[in-house]
This record gives sequence, structure tokens and C-alpha cells, in this order.
Amino acid sequence: MDQDVLPPTHTLPPLTSNVGAGATYGTGKTSFEIIRDEEILKGGMVLGPFRDDDEWQLAKWLIKYVGHTATNEFLKLPIISDRANLSYSGKKDFFEKIDSLPGGIQWHCKHLDTKGDLPDLDKDPTGATMRREQNKLWWRDPVECVAELMGNPAFRDAMRYVPQKSYADKDKKIEVVNEMWSANWWWEIQVRSHQRHKTMLSNFRGDNSAWPVYLTIGNIGKETRRQVSSHATVLIGYLPIPKFDCFDKNTRSLAKYRLFHQCMEVIMQSVIEAGKTGRPMVCADSMVRNVWPIFSAYVADYPEQCLVSCCKENHCPITVSPKERGDHTEHPLRDVRETLYLMQRQQAGQKDTEFDDHGICAVYPPFWANLPHSDIFQSFTPDLLHQLHKGVFKDHLVSWCTEILKKVEIDNRFRAMPDHHGVRHFKNGISAVSQWTGAEHKEMEKVFLGLVAAGADPQMVKAVRGLIDFSYFSSLQSHTSVTLLAMWEALNTFHANKEIFITLGGRKNDFNIPKIHSLNHYELLIRLFGTADGFNTESPERLHIDYAKNVYRASNRKDYIDQMTMWLQRQEAVARFTAYLERAHPTVSESRKSRLFFDFLPIIQ
Repeated sequence: MDQDVLPPTHTLPPLTSNVGAGATYGTGKTSFEIIRDEEILKGGMVLGPFRDDDEWQLAKWLIKYVGHTATNEFLKLPIISDRANLSYSGKKDFFEKIDSLPGGIQWHCKHLDTKGDLPDLDKDPTGATMRREQNKLWWRDPVECVAELMGNPAFRDAMRYVPQKSYADKDKKIEVVNEMWSANWWWEIQVRSHQRHKTMLSNFRGDNSAWPVYLTIGNIGKETRRQVSSHATVLIGYLPIPKFDCFDKNTRSLAKYRLFHQCMEVIMQSVIEAGKTGRPMVCADSMVRNVWPIFSAYVADYPEQCLVSCCKENHCPITVSPKERGDHTEHPLRDVRETLYLMQRQQAGQKDTEFDDHGICAVYPPFWANLPHSDIFQSFTPDLLHQLHKGVFKDHLVSWCTEILKKVEIDNRFRAMPDHHGVRHFKNGISAVSQWTGAEHKEMEKVFLGLVAAGADPQMVKAVRGLIDFSYFSSLQSHTSVTLLAMWEALNTFHANKEIFITLGGRKNDFNIPKIHSLNHYELLIRLFGTADGFNTESPERLHIDYAKNVYRASNRKDYIDQMTMWLQRQEAVARFTAYLERAHPTVSESRKSRLFFDFLPIIQ
């Protein structure tokens, strides 16, 4: 190792059994089996309210690609109304048939009235009345969404109900970590809760543009979970994006923090209750288990991590030593109980130096205050895309090296690269590229060390090598205790040589940079929750296109959230019924595959 820095140890007592996890309590019927029963009762109506497969295919096409007004115009065309002989003659009939399909989880709406701190002089010239703002929170019960995922037969082969341990050697000294059920969190919770039932964990993701909130469960394998086409991640809410002109500019940001936590508290209420008592659910294998939905991981970028943890953005949302973030040293993790205690005292008017020293925001209660068996400060998973590839590599390392070697020289070296299979050739250099994707960052990483090595200071080459090696190790789809140690040694190499960037003028001052500091937490978080590829933000960003941008375009831009939820409800109904037909009636499904030339946008199958 390049310096005497060892990875932080976070060991758990060895377990020799799964503590009764995954116990079953008889059999039950999955949602598809219930649909099948209803079909039999109705006389074998295989296609539900639709007369034949052609009519059903047209309905799917209309619901996917055509808006409300255009649907009505299309159905009124003489070639359709006179020749197609459809059972639905207009928009009203059509949507009634769609709405009669077996639906998914219902949406709820809560009106939020927020009182600001600026006087409403238009209503009260005396200034005694404060301005107010109305917002809407749309959400779905996350426990119901969990039950829908748990009982989806499509995930049967990808589903696990008990924690498991794997080793790379027969002496069981080299532990293997990949899936969430192979990592420490499942085992720790299973022991801590002393419940002889299956334990489930949830992962959330928000997005600050349209602010959708997504959920998935760690029982589903990461290869399935991270595929957008598998629909293993569900939309559970649209958080309001307030203007808050009713607040002074100095207090507006804090007011938005508080509204966020108020909304998330509403959404998470059922998780709090079910996490204490458990809830019987029919699982994908048709067995009934008592499921305890436990909040475990929150996938977010750095600003949102600070928002969720009630932490100021000049502090780390996981540790409590902001002035030493640039050092490669172990710092104490934030403590949930201590943080809540300081928040309570601050709200009661007490002044504690620790409140300011820890960078805590005056938001009480945070939505996670009562979540059972959850530690919000250990829930922020590694973000390979924003923290590592785009952040540490592109925004910092490439920037420092470019400053030292000069932009023209870096571009010339990229241009001089010979073509090679599997390696992208940046024939125009990199300085003229205005927008980068994660794929392009990874392509740059393949060749960057070789580009900067020619004629560079040996210490600089070591520092670059350290970060590049760390990037590759952290991206592994399966880790062992050996590769985790090698990942940590690569980070040691960078920190042992990083001062060369300041010496050569690439970096002006210190390395107190949040994204570089976040790399210190990767080893702990991978051991807790599994490999980082299972939590990459690239999948949620793809979902954001489907569940925010495209859905918004389907509305008339007036009260659009109301329309978006209805549109999604119908999309889900069609997708759910499609998945059911493919599973329950494969012969019907196969006969139409040659004519099915488009994909649907289901949220829950």
C-alpha cells in the first residue's frame, strides 16, 4: 500500500443460519391468478372487454401513442367507424374499456397549504396576514407497490427471500459480495429485528426536475432490477415543486427542505406501520410470507443526499467532519439518535455547538425519524455516474491534467490515438465536446492513463493510475474481500500522490471536494448493500424520461399532474394485462408477436 491507511472495518458477527428468514404460511393467489379466476367466471373472455386480438392491438397502440382528442378523431374516421367494426365507437367507450382492465395501485392526492413569512398586502394592507401557497402531493402507497412487486410472477426466478453468504475459497475466508442479499445489511437487520420472517428492503430515487420518486425492492436481482424494460422499479409519487414566493429569499430554501420532508413523511406512513408489524403478502412463487418493508437505500446525487439527510451542502451527509473531507482518513459516521436529539433541542430554542458543527438544517421532524430499523446516514449508495465517472474523473481529474498539460496537448494526444477495436477514437479531441454521457466518460477512462503518462511527472502518473484503478474496481459486478482491499489501496495511491496536482498548478488549493470525499464511503456501502452497479443512477434517469417528460407531453399542460397520473394508470393497466396474457395464454401471445412492433411503458406488471 502507498501509505498506512487501512480500510475502515465494519464487521458483523458471523451467522450460520438465516434466522428463520423467508418462512412461509401456506399458499395464495398472485395477481395474475386472480385475473385468471375472473376470466373463467366471465366465461373465458381471454381478451377481457375486447372482442378479438386485432381490437386489443389497436387499443394498445392508441393508449401508447395517441392523445385524448386525437383518439376521438381517429375513432370517428369513416375508415375506422364504418369498416373496422370496433366495439368502441368513441373516446368515452374506449376509455371505459381500458379502465375496466385489472388496474394497479391507485393514486392519492393531498393538498398542502403553506404559510409564508412575507405579508400579503393585497389581502391585508396592515401586514398582519401572511402570504400562502397551495401545492399538491400525488402519491401511491409504497407498501401496496411492494406487494405488487413481491407477487409479480415475472420476477419469480429473480427473487430471493433470505440472506445468503458466498465465498471464493473452500476455507470461507474470501467473501463474495454482489447482490443485496449477499451483503451485510440483510444479515444485520435479520439479527437485529429477531423476526423469523422474510425481510425486504426498499430503494428510493428522486429527481429534482419533475421530482418523481421511485421504489424498487432488493429481493429482485440487480440484473433484473436495473433494466428499465423489466419494470422492477415503480413510480410512487410526484412531489410538488414550490415557487414559495410567500417566503423571503433567505428562508425560502429551508422552507423547501421542510416541504420535501413533509411530503415524504406522508408517502412513508404505511412503511412505518408495516415495518413494525409486518404484512402478509403473496409472493411470486404463490407462497404467503410475512413481509417487513424496511427502508434501506436512497439513490441520489450529492445535493439531494444533503436534502434528505437534513445536512448543509458544505458538509458530508454521512460523516461529521467537514473541514477534513479532503483527507483520506476515517471519520465518525453521523448518528441518527444524536441528530434527532440536536434537532429537537434546536426547535425548542436550545443552542448546541454540535448542531452547527455538524451542519444540520433546522428541519424537524425529518421523514426518516420514525422509520424502523433504518439509518438514513448509511443509506446513500455509491453513484458511479455522477460521483465517479462524471464528477471525480471528468470534472476534476481531467480538468487538473488538462490545466497541467494544456488543452491543445490533450486534444492532440486524443487525436493521435490509433484506431483499435473496443476503444473509442476521439478524433477531434475532447475540448470541443459540449455534452458528455456516462458511456463517453468510461471510454475516456480506458485510454486516459496512457495519454497523460508520456513525459508526465511520475507522481502525477501514480495519482491518475490510482483513480482510474479505483473506478474500475468500484464498477465490478461482483466483489470479494480481496478486490475491496485492492479498491481501497487504489484510493490510497491517489491520496498519497495527489499533492502533485497543486505543485504543478492543476489544482489551486486543497482537495476538500464532496465527490472525492464520497469515495471513502464506497467500501462500507458495497459491503452493506452489494455492488455499486445495482444502484447506478443511469436507470432512474431513463425512467425520468418515461414517467416525467413523455407523460407531461401527453397532457394538455393544464393541471398536468392530474392528467399524468391518469395516463400512467391506464398505461399500467394495459401493460399489466399484456404481461398476464403472455404468461397465462402463451399461444395467444405468440400468435401476435410478429405484429407487435412497439414497446409499452408499464410501471407495474
